[in-house]
Amino acid sequence: MDRKRRAPKPNPCNLFLRNGRCKYGDQCKFSHDSPASSVFSSQPSHKGNQARQGPVEDRLREWKRLLNQGSSNSRSTRSTIMTRQACDRFFKLALELMGGDVGASQETIKLMAQNDGLGFIKNLIDRDILEATDRPSRVHLWQNQIQPMFQILTHTRVIDSNVLEQEVAAICNFIQGIGGRRMRILFDFILDLLKAPATMSAAKDDEYGISACELSLSVLATMIDCNTSNIVNDNFGQIVERFVPIVEAASHSPNEFSKLQAQKSLQYLRRRLGVGDALAEAKEGKKVPVTRAEFVLKRDLPGRLSADGPRHDNDHEDICDIRILPTREEITSKRSEYLPTTDPSSFHLRGIKGRLDREFRLLREDTIGQLRDAVSLQLDAMRNPGLNNNQGKTTLRTYAYEQASVVDIYFNKNKGMESLVQFHQPISKKSIQQRRDWWENSKRLQPGALVCILSERGSVLFCVVGDGTIVSDERRRDAGAPGESEESSTKPSLADNAEFAYVRLHLAEACPNDIGQVLRWFQDIGPRQQRCLVEFPRVLLASFQHTLVALQQMARKSNVPFDDLLAPTERKVERNTTVVGAPHYTTQPGFTFNLSCLTKDKTALQHSPRTPLDPQVLSNHSPLDPTQSSALLNTLSRKLALIQGPPGTGKSFTGEKIIKALLANKNQAKLGPILCVCYTNHALDQLLVHLKRDGVKIVRIGSRSKSEELENLNLRVVAQGAERTKAEKAALWKGRSARDEFELSITKVIKELASCQEPSTIRSYLENSHPQHYKSLFGLEDEGGWEQQRHQRPKPGQLLKQWLRSGSQANSPPRDINVLLKTDSWSLTNFERSRVFNFWLKEIRDPLIADIIQKYKSYEHAKNELEKVSRDVDLRCLHAAEVVGGTTTGLARNIELLQKLRCKVMLCEEAGEVLEAHTLTALLPSVEHAILIGDHLQLRPQIVNYELQSTSHQGAQYSLDVSLFERLISPLYDDDLRLPYDTLETQRRMHPSVSELIRSTLYPSLEDGGVVAEYPEVCGVMRRLFWLHHESLEDQVAQPDPTTTSHTNSFEIEMTIALVQHLVRQGSYEAEDIAVITPYLGQLHRLRREMSRLFEISVNERDLEELEAIDADKSTDEAAVSQPNKPLVVKKTLLKSIRLATVDNFQGEEAKVVVVSLVRSNSANKCGFLSTSNRINVLLSRAQHGMYLIGNANTYRHVNMWAKVLEILAKNGNLGNALELKCPRHPNPVQPLLVSKADDFLRVAPEGGCILRCDRRLLCGHSCINRCHSETLHSAVKCLEPCPRLKKGCQHPCRRLCGEPCKVKCDEYLQDLDITLACGHKISSALCWQAQNPSTIVCQRVVKKTVPGCEHTVEVPCHIDVDTDAYKCVKMCLDPQPCGHSCRSPCCMCKERKEGKITKTNHGICKQDCGRKYTTCRHNCRQACHGETPCPLCKAPCEVRCSHSKCGKKCHEPCVPCAEQTCASRCPHTQCDMPCAAPCNWVPCSKRCEQMLSCGHRCPSVCGETCPDVKFCQTCCAEDIKSLEVDFIMCMEYREIDLDEDPCIFPDCGHFKTMTNMDGVMDMKAHYEMSAEGHPTALVNASQPFSMDEVKVCPTCRGSLRNIARYGRIVRRAMLDEATKKFVAWSNIEYARLANTLLDIQERISKAPKSSTPPKPSSQPKKNFATGRLRPLQLIREWLGNDRYKEALGLWNGINTFIGQVRKEEQPFQRVNDFVQHAALQRKLQGAFAFDETRIQNKAHLQACSLSLRCDIAIISDFMTVWEELRASRSKLQLSFTKQLEDCKTLAERAMATKHPRQEAEAHVYYAQFCAFSRAVTLYNEDASSDATKERVEKFKNDASEHLATARKLVEQYSSQTEGMMAEIEAVEKSLRDNVFYAAVSTEEMRAVYQAMAREFLGTGHWYTCQNNHPFTVGECGMPMERAMCPECGAPVGGADHRPAEGVQRADDIENLTRGVEGMGIR
Repeated sequence: MDRKRRAPKPNPCNLFLRNGRCKYGDQCKFSHDSPASSVFSSQPSHKGNQARQGPVEDRLREWKRLLNQGSSNSRSTRSTIMTRQACDRFFKLALELMGGDVGASQETIKLMAQNDGLGFIKNLIDRDILEATDRPSRVHLWQNQIQPMFQILTHTRVIDSNVLEQEVAAICNFIQGIGGRRMRILFDFILDLLKAPATMSAAKDDEYGISACELSLSVLATMIDCNTSNIVNDNFGQIVERFVPIVEAASHSPNEFSKLQAQKSLQYLRRRLGVGDALAEAKEGKKVPVTRAEFVLKRDLPGRLSADGPRHDNDHEDICDIRILPTREEITSKRSEYLPTTDPSSFHLRGIKGRLDREFRLLREDTIGQLRDAVSLQLDAMRNPGLNNNQGKTTLRTYAYEQASVVDIYFNKNKGMESLVQFHQPISKKSIQQRRDWWENSKRLQPGALVCILSERGSVLFCVVGDGTIVSDERRRDAGAPGESEESSTKPSLADNAEFAYVRLHLAEACPNDIGQVLRWFQDIGPRQQRCLVEFPRVLLASFQHTLVALQQMARKSNVPFDDLLAPTERKVERNTTVVGAPHYTTQPGFTFNLSCLTKDKTALQHSPRTPLDPQVLSNHSPLDPTQSSALLNTLSRKLALIQGPPGTGKSFTGEKIIKALLANKNQAKLGPILCVCYTNHALDQLLVHLKRDGVKIVRIGSRSKSEELENLNLRVVAQGAERTKAEKAALWKGRSARDEFELSITKVIKELASCQEPSTIRSYLENSHPQHYKSLFGLEDEGGWEQQRHQRPKPGQLLKQWLRSGSQANSPPRDINVLLKTDSWSLTNFERSRVFNFWLKEIRDPLIADIIQKYKSYEHAKNELEKVSRDVDLRCLHAAEVVGGTTTGLARNIELLQKLRCKVMLCEEAGEVLEAHTLTALLPSVEHAILIGDHLQLRPQIVNYELQSTSHQGAQYSLDVSLFERLISPLYDDDLRLPYDTLETQRRMHPSVSELIRSTLYPSLEDGGVVAEYPEVCGVMRRLFWLHHESLEDQVAQPDPTTTSHTNSFEIEMTIALVQHLVRQGSYEAEDIAVITPYLGQLHRLRREMSRLFEISVNERDLEELEAIDADKSTDEAAVSQPNKPLVVKKTLLKSIRLATVDNFQGEEAKVVVVSLVRSNSANKCGFLSTSNRINVLLSRAQHGMYLIGNANTYRHVNMWAKVLEILAKNGNLGNALELKCPRHPNPVQPLLVSKADDFLRVAPEGGCILRCDRRLLCGHSCINRCHSETLHSAVKCLEPCPRLKKGCQHPCRRLCGEPCKVKCDEYLQDLDITLACGHKISSALCWQAQNPSTIVCQRVVKKTVPGCEHTVEVPCHIDVDTDAYKCVKMCLDPQPCGHSCRSPCCMCKERKEGKITKTNHGICKQDCGRKYTTCRHNCRQACHGETPCPLCKAPCEVRCSHSKCGKKCHEPCVPCAEQTCASRCPHTQCDMPCAAPCNWVPCSKRCEQMLSCGHRCPSVCGETCPDVKFCQTCCAEDIKSLEVDFIMCMEYREIDLDEDPCIFPDCGHFKTMTNMDGVMDMKAHYEMSAEGHPTALVNASQPFSMDEVKVCPTCRGSLRNIARYGRIVRRAMLDEATKKFVAWSNIEYARLANTLLDIQERISKAPKSSTPPKPSSQPKKNFATGRLRPLQLIREWLGNDRYKEALGLWNGINTFIGQVRKEEQPFQRVNDFVQHAALQRKLQGAFAFDETRIQNKAHLQACSLSLRCDIAIISDFMTVWEELRASRSKLQLSFTKQLEDCKTLAERAMATKHPRQEAEAHVYYAQFCAFSRAVTLYNEDASSDATKERVEKFKNDASEHLATARKLVEQYSSQTEGMMAEIEAVEKSLRDNVFYAAVSTEEMRAVYQAMAREFLGTGHWYTCQNNHPFTVGECGMPMERAMCPECGAPVGGADHRPAEGVQRADDIENLTRGVEGMGIR
């Protein structure tokens, strides 16, 4: 079947096999089906011919099969022919994949760089080349394997990818081979083929083999950069030199493109190899003494070339070795830096390297030089405080901040290392708000600012202010903290602290030395150094650092295009301009530019460098003028094109047309994206916006654009939306993971560094490194836990501090540090102790710093790799653009990315303003066509250092401010190249009278074009051009101010403002039409300040929406009075009405009218900035319609260009002392309107017109009363006459002024009306417009209505309809919530109504206070409602007090009963005999107090109570007190009470009630036998425990009644109940906390490494310890010799302290019992006092004892596992657990007696565990074969088994109470069986048990005791609905329907815990 199917196509298609495709397609009669058959093809493959035989996945799958097949073939014996054909297909298919999907191409290269892929290359070089003996087979090998492989390696996707960088390097290094062996074989083969090149290619124009030569050289260029050592590899040099004659022989080849490309690669290879030769010579030069030829001696050259040797450690002959920022030696060096001059013959390097060297050094001197000098002066000032350094050579302004110190170090994975620097607050005496304002207004220490930290020892550290620096913590700002309490600010800031300010800094250069320096300053050791923080305002490191680094990179490779034109190596005098060749891409055969895109009529125009187009033809068919056409055509024909554009000649327009022409031919020329470069962001935005509007696809580099149109075209935004390949995603994940790991690692070490000077760190260091010093200084502290007298234990580090402070002060001879380290610590002198201590600190600190530095290097490498991967997507986005725009600085910042961008055209606008260094960085290696557009006669590049400027006498030899554009047009030397350039000669900006000023001085051929001659006159001024001469001196001459460096002129400020006001008032100019320019910033700032205070009137043009709104208002208001539309007049500041700028910042801008303030006016005729023709040119060429110069002509006349300008102005009458104004409405005044000073404007034209009165009528018809003014001001006049219009419908007059709009509705108020509204209510008064239409009146009468749905009754105005869904019911909701509260929110907030029904209810989270009552006190929970979550502990202050003292604890903490033996309850008739804490045993007196108040009247209180304040006297108290109701039973007032019969009780709260009322409240009858009169006569029997839910309180305010002696028995009994509850709850919580802590420690011990290091022998005598349970633990610690159990032993001490706190003697009732017994003995009271100890709360003590035993077991269990591993190498350890076994028995007995089954079961389990421990120790330490040992071991086992059996029974019987115990029992059983110690219950299970215990007595509810006297709590309802069990013993505690079980009683009173009280008379 298959044979029949293939029969129609039996043979493969040769055309398909040869080319990968067939022109006949599916109609071909030969077979295309089998891709594998193509491996047999031996036909040549042409470059760029890529097969598309199927989807990318199919080709990739086939290629992988070949890859795997090749791998298997290397181990098989298949035929050589098949293998070679498979290799052919392998390389050709890989080349096809390069042109497909990006991800597939990346995967191909990655696989090719692995062993299987490299195997094909190995077969090619090591086998196939050697076996190809005849020429056909050799040509076949070239065409089918070598050529495709070379095309892969030079493919743009491969060499431009950062992701594939390592793979490409691996392939190239593999091709090179060891010692270059494979490379020699491969290129010898190629060079041999090139001897007869015609046979290598089928191309007709490649008979010289130049394409093969070009491809081979490109591969060599790629290989040489893969390994730094290749530049000194002789094999490369030999191979390259063999290619030279071949390239020279191809000089006649018609293939110009390949020929020039081969020459370019050859030149690059020679240059790179030249670097290697220079390195070799440098090595040899080290052996030669530094003696130089006479040439060197004449000029002090850099580095080792200097006759005197290097100036400092940063002085090198190679700029690549120079650090950007100055070093310490450079700052302190006294020798001048080497600065190359303008003469190339004096450079120490030739060619382009010399040019790069010069630009780097001069640019660095301009930016860094003044920085260096300023730091040097500051350093001198620190070393010599009294020295005056004001005469320094630097003019750079600096701010110095004293007492700088590094206080913290941070690390961020994105930003790297950041330091927090503290310095003295410069304005510490001001308030916090003043400090905030000062820092914000001063703009100091802004993010990105460059700063420097100086040390008095000369250390220098340059940093950049980080983004984390804040002026003030916003949280503090919002809180508005008053006063100076801001020192507690959580975020360090500049202003919040009164004493110190804080700034976050990043290292400017994160080199190892700087990192180490900042870390050493962070952890300073030794004497404190003075440091200073120096700020360099307005100096941004990014503005020059990237350019300098880019120049270094360019110098490293020297791969700069056009180097033959920019820096020729051979120099000769050339009078004529140099011929510049055509761009490389235009040399392709048949290439021409299609310029039809420029024509207006779509005429087909062609242009090429070989057949140029006539400029006039282009001008006739395009919008370009002849000079623009000529410039465009010459630009397309020159590889380095220069266009000079005088002002207004359309430089930008011409540039845009050039770009348009290039883009139209982009695909034909394979240009890639066009790179557009500008110096400023403003110029770049203008260019890109114009291109965007023309439909050009652009991408902008850099984030400082202010154009909204370009926001989404920023590279960062575009790249975010781009997809990444699989390889890129994997690389990103790998890079981010590595970066994150380094962040964690470095952060950890930084934390260790931060604590390196803490006592604990020093202790650990000494213990490991200097044990003898450790024993002396820390041994006592570490053993403190084992001392018998623990209260004498010193604090950590206390002994070390004492050691440092003490010691002899004698000046003994210094000893070596090694000697001191071996000397006893306490015998050292004080000075020696400091030396040793500092040595220790450095030994701790320095390894950490070294570790951080090493990790930081790795972090930076990982970060760079991550950045490379991220840049791959950026590169794809840039390649997809048509134009890539960026500033020169942004270009340098992204130089590594852009160097991979295959752009062939670079266009630079305003090239005359760009420093040559910046222009050079824009010349990317791939650029073949550079276009510089500018004007060297306008502004030059701006530099800082005047001594480097061409206008300076000293700086002329350097001329740094001469741009590359100017240097190429006007070279300084005769032997410099002079390049051709085009000048645009038609200006379309200035009126001819204005352009004449620059035409007569600078541009003689400049012509006026367009409509400039038809510009209108300037409104309000007689002449369009005028110089207003004055002789008022500038401010610095009239009033010298040494603190300012700028210049101002007050007269010109006033005159300029007055003139601008006059122009604005004409109403003819928009804000963009008037410009004020001045050369000085000082003048600019004063003008801005003054203009911002002045307001002018202008017309705001209404847009369409405003007009539609006006029409809509008219259509709806039928009663509106018709009035004419007035223009919308607005008020805005004068500053917003014009444009204000300096001369330098206004280049490239223009305005209709320009006002110039020249500023300088002095007798010395110094004109400053405006002495150069460049600035004068810019100044005079900005105006379109008119220009007005204000200045002293005499000051400027001595300047040549100014003299010519003044001559022209004077000749035309445009120079004078007074400016003549012109009134547009009165053009012929009687006297001319002349102004010579600002006040003249007020005199002759106060409102912009003239002095005459305005004769125009207002819109209302009245006359205008103002002076002559423009229509704008006229429209703003408000008529003040009464309004003559009447109201429509009522004829009432309008009450407003005429100039005000009339009200539409009449608002006259009418009385005596009788109007019945629709609702039925009547009204008698209303406004006129309402009376006309009663339906508009809204009824406001309040009525009651019911809201449907919620049914609330509300009172609302009558007109409100509550039935609508829109009505919001604001009544309180009051619906019950699940938590038990009623909802307090407004009804509308909870419920949604629709059609009168509630459709949705949502009460939200309850925000009320919980309000539940605590079980242990009288307080309620005040937390926000928390549902079923238990209430937190009560945090209110404890209210327990008596007459002797009060409790100072929190309410939830257990109180200590008062120990005083006397009770304050007494009166003259009777008294209490009991101690203060016990319930009173007296019967309180009921008589009235017999004492007298201070007023003389009898006390109104009861006998025995404290007398109240005199204001409560019934006789003389105030009326409001007499009227108080004090008997709420009889409802009687105070005045009605008979105090002799019923005196009052006066608590501390201020309220009072009668005695009978208060007795009822206190329920006296429940505690006393009462008489018929209701007075107590005797005590009654004691009540049940816990009967007192709370201590009784005042019935009015719930205030305390604890001070009322009458109720002492009741109150003290309740206080005992309360104290017991607190004790039970607190002990339960504390036990859970300790138990959880034990679990945490167990986890940490189990994870701790087991040290096998034996303990160090101690020279200290061993201390004696008490025998007992602690003894085996001490022996274990000593045997191990480390601190493995240190934390656990600390907890052991804490648990034992807890045991003491919960013992029987500490419980409240036991204490009271002791007090009572003591009183009975002291006072010999009659009656026995027997205490029922079964009522004491035993649970807490049992739990504590159990936990203590568990702590022992935790330590010993872990030790057993360690002991098994170490005991073979250690001494035997005798351990006895007898005491533990005894304590287990005791615990079990007590727990059984008190019915606590859990503690009983735990005791039995613990006993078994200690038996297992004893058994294991006995078996190892004693003879296991002896009978005695066997008997002891067996007894341990049997005892353990018995106890485990008992425990098992308990667990089975009490399963709920013993949760988790069964697992422990089974674990112990396994230990006994296997003699291996297993872990018992999991930590999580035990935590759950402890959490349940902790919650047991939390929250609210009632207390009960079970039949075994165990207390428990039940919820608010009283008892559970279902039957429940006691949580302690399992006894039933609850029945059904809230009834208690039998034997369960409510804990009513704790008094019956004492038996025999009745016998003492206490009832």
